[in-house]
Amino acid sequence: MKQINLKVNQDHLERLTIARRPIDAISELIWNSLDADATEVDVTITENSLGGVAEVRVKDNGNGMTVDDAIKAFENLGGSPKLGRTRTPRFHRSLHGKKGRGRFTAFAIGTQAEWDTTSKSNGSFTHFTISGSRQALGVFTLSDAQTTSDGKIGTCVCVTGIERTHPSLRATVAAPELAEVFCLYLKQYPGIQIRFSGVPVDPAPLQQHVAEYPLPEVVDQNGTHHGAVLVVIEWNRKTERTLHLCDEDGFALHDIAPGIQAPGFDFTAYVKSTLISSLEDQNSLGLEDLQPDLAQLLDHAKIKLRDHFRQQSAARAANLVDDWKKQGVYPYKNEPNTVLERVERQVFDVLAINVNEYLPDFQQNGVKSKRFALRLLKQGLEQSPAELQTIIQEVLDLPEEKWKELASLLERTTLAAIINASKLVANRLEFLQGLELLTFDVENKKVLKERSQLHRLLAENTWIFGEEFNMSVDDESLTQVLQRHLSLLGRQARDPNPALTADGTAGIVDLMLSRRIPMPKAEQREHLVVELKRPSQKVNASVADQVEKYALAVARDERFRDTGTTWTFWAISNEIDEQVQMRSHQTNRPEGIIVQNDEHRITIWVRTWAQILEACRARLNFYQKHLEYSANHDSALAHLRAIYGKYIPDSLKQKNEGIPSGEQLR
Repeated sequence: MKQINLKVNQDHLERLTIARRPIDAISELIWNSLDADATEVDVTITENSLGGVAEVRVKDNGNGMTVDDAIKAFENLGGSPKLGRTRTPRFHRSLHGKKGRGRFTAFAIGTQAEWDTTSKSNGSFTHFTISGSRQALGVFTLSDAQTTSDGKIGTCVCVTGIERTHPSLRATVAAPELAEVFCLYLKQYPGIQIRFSGVPVDPAPLQQHVAEYPLPEVVDQNGTHHGAVLVVIEWNRKTERTLHLCDEDGFALHDIAPGIQAPGFDFTAYVKSTLISSLEDQNSLGLEDLQPDLAQLLDHAKIKLRDHFRQQSAARAANLVDDWKKQGVYPYKNEPNTVLERVERQVFDVLAINVNEYLPDFQQNGVKSKRFALRLLKQGLEQSPAELQTIIQEVLDLPEEKWKELASLLERTTLAAIINASKLVANRLEFLQGLELLTFDVENKKVLKERSQLHRLLAENTWIFGEEFNMSVDDESLTQVLQRHLSLLGRQARDPNPALTADGTAGIVDLMLSRRIPMPKAEQREHLVVELKRPSQKVNASVADQVEKYALAVARDERFRDTGTTWTFWAISNEIDEQVQMRSHQTNRPEGIIVQNDEHRITIWVRTWAQILEACRARLNFYQKHLEYSANHDSALAHLRAIYGKYIPDSLKQKNEGIPSGEQLR
């Protein structure tokens, strides 16, 4: 008996045995059998009393291993006996594995593995076993070899110590998955039989359509030209879409997601190229983002994949289109003459057949209804294909109960009204996000202008201060405020003398909002007067005193003492200084009030933009939740540019400019 110690770092071995699907590990063991010239490979799963997996066996009728080959294979990672060969010794089939790593995948399934192998040489048979453990990776025990004159060549790998149930190893699941992995190989060598728990691994019954396309040559960084072929197999079963990167013989060396849209198709794609085997030899195959030549090859493959499925989708629609033509509802009268017209026609057919599939009653509709719907679809495709795709996707994905709710809602209102209401909420959410961007971002608030920008934005969005107010005065002198107040009450201001503050000046009011308050005997009115400050200007004592002067000018003017009007003044900026903060924290008053005069019906508040934005979001929260809409930086910036472009700083008007550097918003 001999002990074999593998010469390699432990962490490298562990990486070969973790994070692998059991079916991938079994595939590697099958490849080892096929590389040993096996024509029959049987995978057997033995269950324990609880229905879990107790043992996995992979048995073949291949050449087996000699003692010398076993020592070389298990003593050196990367020192596979197959290194330097391209064909199997007996049947001269293409070799799959040449790096000597496949044997370690057994430990991805269980903790113990044993290779029982018999080979033939000079008319006699040699039999021995190799055993190893996950707990001692790199240490294998080789039994004493026994020589007989009668035997049967081949190898059986037995894996035990299986710690998980592995439901994916049921024959109904595993056999079709193995068919996808070995389909190209079995097509190339049809005499081979692979069985999983007695179920033949046969790709043919599972394949719905197979196509093969040459791809453009790719020139690598060394100037070598590499040809390539794309094979597409469509399956008649649900499968995970995979793009296998294969060597020129079709052996899958690396898998990636296809990265294309192909609704209604279950497929596997294979790219075969000497470039892929070259990168595998350089250990660079998993680094496609860093390999421009491989990226170019994948681009060619994806273009061809999209073209393939566009044609396949159009072919599926052909019969239905023929029916529509016979009914006279198909919107195209003539055959396409140019490449562009053919592509457009194929896209239309795909969209139309999806409408037919997703709307159960469409085919049963009358001729007029179908003709109208298909013409509308054609017009949408020609004029606004991107918007049409989004609308169709959203509408067709509605579950049945939502269809019924939409139909019921449309009996009571119009679709335009529903869209307008949703757009109103969405626009307000975008504006709030945009206002936050303007007032809190470090760079933006430095350049935001008070009068010509911030003021104008808010003058067009007075809902910020409360739904109950409507705009009455925008940036007018206090005298005009009072004159507007009298006109709202139906009275004419005859006194030409201006309403002045205590120091004799005529103040300027930024915004004045008003609302009526229904009362039993008379009409009352409430005014909200807003004093805006740019974000960089704190609400300090000077600002608070200025607002108080406005308020007192109203309070002491004899024209307004007995009009039954309530006046509320807000001073707004990003911050409130410490002195004003102390004034706004008064006993028995809501936080934020610095003056409250019940006799003259005057209240003065100091507010921050954070408080106002939070209050707005709270009001919109219910609608936002049910609308399932979330504004972000990009969408908010686009909204400001589109609607209020003339009121925002020049630095934000550049379409390609992102968020300015600085502190995070909020």
